Amino acid sequence: MSATLPHGSLNLLHEAAISLRLPARARFVGEHIEGLHLRDVSLEAPLFERCTLQRTVFEGCDMSEVRFFERTVMEACQFTRVDFRASGLNDTVFRGCVFDTCDFRQSRFDACVLDGCTFINCRIVDTGVPAHATTGCRFEGVLKDVRFVAAGALALLDADFSACVLDYVSFENCRLDNVIPPRDPRHVFLPDIAARARRALEALSAAPADAATKVLTRRLRRYAQMQGDILNVDNLRHVEEPAVAEALIVALTAG
Repeated sequence: MSATLPHGSLNLLHEAAISLRLPARARFVGEHIEGLHLRDVSLEAPLFERCTLQRTVFEGCDMSEVRFFERTVMEACQFTRVDFRASGLNDTVFRGCVFDTCDFRQSRFDACVLDGCTFINCRIVDTGVPAHATTGCRFEGVLKDVRFVAAGALALLDADFSACVLDYVSFENCRLDNVIPPRDPRHVFLPDIAARARRALEALSAAPADAATKVLTRRLRRYAQMQGDILNVDNLRHVEEPAVAEALIVALTAG
């Protein structure tokens, strides 16, 4: 059961800054929250519905299992060492927010908007990020098993991964023209991977149809269906046989 708080009850948040705890599953509806600074507060799985939070700072707070509903907007907020585990971040607009050393494990971003946000050394693992609603964002640190996915129409992903390591990260139905790739040397930026794969397939068509060629052909056909990719060669060498991995790297990076 959630505790629905009457409109204008933001004094509870200010009291939480002193007591370091909110009532369990406190529910905020239609609130405008601005300029609040909470440090080391346990928020006990709060619910925010049709709320706007601006220039608010959460530092060392437990926001695990937080829920946002009906287009809650978080604008110019700072989150440092915040526990977002098992949170529902869907149907939320994050605009100009900074997340520093936050834990997003078991959280989902599927239906949220990320506009001009920065993620620094956050634990973002095994989740989907909406490519069509991610613009002007910067990621630093490691992303692991993350899928940037565009729903419906092809999307132009706008993100800076220059200070990032992409560990088994995929890009589905999205172009990478506006992406800044990682500087880490294990990555190869291939925004034109489909054309490269098709050229490699054409060159391979004259090769003997042995087992190795058949495997390489199947892999290249899959890449030929993609819009773009940032290839982590260490990941590739881990999942493929050594000869296949090296042949793919040569085929996709030629020219």
